[in-house]
Amino acid sequence: MNIFGVILVIGSVVGTVIYYMNESKEHIEIDPYHDYEKILDAALTYKEEKEEYAKDFSKLIPYISKKEIVASKRYALSLDGKFLTISNLPEEEASKLINEIGGESYINGKFTYLTLLRKNDLSKIKPIAHFNIKPDSKINTTSVIQYDTSGCIAEDNEIVEKKWENKQLTFKEPGTYTIRLKIKDRNGNWSDSFERDIKVSEEMGIKDIECYDSTMFIVYKNGKVLSKSKNEFGQLGIGNLNPISDLKYNSLHDSISQIACGENFTIFKLNDGTVCAAGSNRYGELASGDKNPSRTLNVIWGLENVKQVAAGKHFAAALDLNGNVYVWGDNSENQLMKEDVSESTMPLKLEGVEGIKSIALGSNFGFAVQYDGTVIGWGDNTHGQLGLGFKGRISEPTMTLYKNVAFMTAGEKFSIAVSENGRVYGTGNNAYGQLGTKGKSEIFFPAEVLKVKDIMEAHAKESLVVAVNRIGKVFVWGNFNAPGIKPIYEPEEVIGLSYVYSASNTGKKCYLIDGNNVLHVIADLSGKNETKQLYSSFYEFYNLEGKSK
Repeated sequence: MNIFGVILVIGSVVGTVIYYMNESKEHIEIDPYHDYEKILDAALTYKEEKEEYAKDFSKLIPYISKKEIVASKRYALSLDGKFLTISNLPEEEASKLINEIGGESYINGKFTYLTLLRKNDLSKIKPIAHFNIKPDSKINTTSVIQYDTSGCIAEDNEIVEKKWENKQLTFKEPGTYTIRLKIKDRNGNWSDSFERDIKVSEEMGIKDIECYDSTMFIVYKNGKVLSKSKNEFGQLGIGNLNPISDLKYNSLHDSISQIACGENFTIFKLNDGTVCAAGSNRYGELASGDKNPSRTLNVIWGLENVKQVAAGKHFAAALDLNGNVYVWGDNSENQLMKEDVSESTMPLKLEGVEGIKSIALGSNFGFAVQYDGTVIGWGDNTHGQLGLGFKGRISEPTMTLYKNVAFMTAGEKFSIAVSENGRVYGTGNNAYGQLGTKGKSEIFFPAEVLKVKDIMEAHAKESLVVAVNRIGKVFVWGNFNAPGIKPIYEPEEVIGLSYVYSASNTGKKCYLIDGNNVLHVIADLSGKNETKQLYSSFYEFYNLEGKSK
């Protein structure tokens, strides 16, 4: 016999052995009723630990007791790991097994597919994850997203656990984000993931300017902030006392919707309604529960869903979405309306002040504007600045004589109200013409500031007022509080400016942004103003200015 004959004989023998080995494996005796329970226990344990189905039967072996180990090659797992497959099970036996286990078990050719779920769970509702978001369109970097999971389905509506991916209340950067949700019912069953993509855009433009002495913040509509300050008390909240001489971006100032500056401290309101504070804390201005200063933004606990913040000289206030007003800090002039304390290091709710639309603080006094245009005042009234018709101490928040008010602003010892039709009224100290009229050092009843109308924005600080009308013209009156500068007893227009849409005031300087996004610094009415080019897009400023420094 030649070599080829030997190879042929050996091949036939090997093939026959393999054939009978396979036949033996296919027809090996098994106990599917007993084995199913052991394999099911192993599969559920694996899924609980790994948070996924096992897709290879060998992965379940470590989870099966050695005494109960299943060695048959007739068992396998489906490609998705959700079924146990048994090969060559007699049809009658397979049908009986499927009827007993139920669920989605089925037969396909020589394979029987058994659902890997507990028998008492198979009749239950498979949990289904679902969520909606608000807003559901036009989402930008300042949007606060609400997640509604009421559309989820679980047995008896009982969800014991939710697993989110990429869920955020706000998204600081523009882009497309995929949000996913899985839910777990009381039987330990997890749903499939439900997901949806949201597109986040950048809202363009500058929203606001806020300043006090050397400190200045420019808040963009996308929640980013530019700032500068001597920062000697850490009022910038950037983690140090380093001075910043020119406007600069810091990543710690993200998702901010409003800022209020007091003397050497700052209050920050975030897009989600959280309030933080930084800087001096001598009078409890940071509402931290103590009087320790802070160089970083510390959350003020106890304040939620805040709509607006305001700052006086050494005290501050917050208005929540329910119309309640909270105050904290210095109480030397009863500005907290608490007779028995000199200051408070925690927010105190103003009793009897409800249904409020907006708030404003002067140095040591405050106002709360109601939705019907009436105004409640509290705190220092030594010059009649609360508009009550008299001067002197008051013991509780009191209804003022201001009517039909759109918003309030206040300075050192005076207050300004802007009506719904753009008229301006004031009360209090008028020594430097801060009430826009000559001849009276104090005014107790609201008096109209003549020569201005259609006012949309006004800011009072120390003894100075700056106001912007509907077409962007700017008017100032009062005292620039600088050597050699005479008081301005009646409103005067700032010549050379037009289409101004944002303004602020430190009592010594006015800061104005015009339609070309140029920042104007006004220290007098000589027309010799400092200017700085800003940009409608924060990223344009950051790319052209910030990265080069």
